[in-house]
Amino acid sequence: MVAELTKWRLSLAVAFSSVTGYLIFSGAAESSLTLVASGVFLLSSGASALNQYTERVSDALMPRTAGRPLPSGRMTPHTAVAVAVVLLVSGSLLLAFSGRIPFFLGLFNVLLYNAIYTGLKKRTTLAIVPGALVGTIPPVIGYTAAGGAVTDTIILLFALFMFLWQMPHFWLLLVRYGSEYEKAGIKTLYSTMDGDKIRRLVFVWIVASSLALWILAGIFMPLPVIAGALLLILNIAFILLFRKIINLPETDKRSKHAFILINSFSILVMIVLIAVFNI
Repeated sequence: MVAELTKWRLSLAVAFSSVTGYLIFSGAAESSLTLVASGVFLLSSGASALNQYTERVSDALMPRTAGRPLPSGRMTPHTAVAVAVVLLVSGSLLLAFSGRIPFFLGLFNVLLYNAIYTGLKKRTTLAIVPGALVGTIPPVIGYTAAGGAVTDTIILLFALFMFLWQMPHFWLLLVRYGSEYEKAGIKTLYSTMDGDKIRRLVFVWIVASSLALWILAGIFMPLPVIAGALLLILNIAFILLFRKIINLPETDKRSKHAFILINSFSILVMIVLIAVFNI
């Protein structure tokens, strides 16, 4: 139940993004890397647990989330809060040993996710903006923990990539679960756009985001020829595959494959960047 409450798979992905940020600056896996990755993992897990506590009533209204530990009654709210507090305090302490900036960035991200994003979900469709910003901060935590500055162009570009790639996640969920979100009182684009329009929005967003990132990277972060060529090939392959998947008839597999493709591309980009800055 604790694993479900903390969304440990998502937390691992978040921790990996912080590792990427760390290695982009340091160029080597130093002993403090474990401290940073563990701190981010625990904070992400604690934030997820706290989020499920906060949204337990809304979760009970949606079939997609009704089976979670709290709405299903398999865990009490008090237990969930206790788990969240232990994880958040532990993660914060580990990041405190990594430096003041990583520590405060970690706390700010918890606030951004659990107060601002969660608080706005039932008020405005623009809640996805702070929701997407949540994914940009872990790599910055890793980068600053390794000694980098928050204002360095390279980490800002990587954070921008993480932000732009968060948006399709939210929109793709609407294709399958838009009616459930509306039932729970969550404001989304589903009330004004049908599934086909949302899929077109996602595809246009991905193509435009890719183009913008390539232009910015070419100006501010020239990559080695081999790395640049590999990323370009991956990007083109991703766009072509994604277009093929979202044009398939509506099935559970289509949505699942689209999510897997987006996540796989993000992870591959991080792996390439780690290799570029550590060879």
